[in-house]
Amino acid sequence: MKKSFKLALTFALATLTTLSLAACSSSNSASATDKNTLETIKENGKLTVGTSPDFPPAEFYILNDKGEKEIVGSDISLAKAIADKIGVKLEIKATDFNGVLANIQTGSVDLGISSFVGTKEREKIMDFSDGYAQEVSDGYQGILTTKKIADKYKDLAELKKANLKVGAQSGAIQFELASTITKDANIKQYGTMDAAVLALNSGDIDAVTVSTSSVEPLLASFPELTILPKDNFNLDPENKYATNVIGIPKNENNTSFVKLINEVIKENKDNGNLEKWKNEATEQAKKAITE
Repeated sequence: MKKSFKLALTFALATLTTLSLAACSSSNSASATDKNTLETIKENGKLTVGTSPDFPPAEFYILNDKGEKEIVGSDISLAKAIADKIGVKLEIKATDFNGVLANIQTGSVDLGISSFVGTKEREKIMDFSDGYAQEVSDGYQGILTTKKIADKYKDLAELKKANLKVGAQSGAIQFELASTITKDANIKQYGTMDAAVLALNSGDIDAVTVSTSSVEPLLASFPELTILPKDNFNLDPENKYATNVIGIPKNENNTSFVKLINEVIKENKDNGNLEKWKNEATEQAKKAITE
């Protein structure tokens, strides 16, 4: 097997537990809801963070120098900064994206950081931090397909008429966007974005709705795939889904915790760390793919 597929296959073969993790207790469990969330985290000595590590450069797996799987990315760097600000260690709970949503809803994690977009539906089950990243800075909500299929359509209107078989990550906004370009019956859900990309590459589906910045690092491993151009295939022209936020379990006692998170976001936005972490993670993802 070619080494160039290492990152993608690491994603696809990683075992991601969802429901079992959602049922587990943590520092923000129901038994602790009568306490100040921040104080509870400090008492436990750890910040438990949920993420779906299949979304480079924000969160993804690599094989470290010891040959062990490790979760890295710009979101993970931000989570570490929050843990450092509190003065506790960082504990990561990795699941698929639906698992992250479930863990936030049940309070099985202290926060979820997984390239979230703050939607009205998600607002029912979680609180949001201030926005910390924007997809429009280096990408957009678009369509990944094969070069052969890409040559058939000049714009979104033509593509919609074709009613292609479209893959999307379950629970993500890309699933919502898939319904805007094909019939619901033609949408296939995948637990992870890399699984959808692998399905596209093998011919099981015709396209995948994506945040383009997250799939660009993978294109070197899949030379037959391409991202349709933004000018004619932007699925979010009004930038409705452009800003990423951190998801926090709803709790009337989490005010000081949310305030601290927002302070860390502002501090690292102002000092340039957010941009630096993103650039470093992008290069790390590219290196992992090509090694």
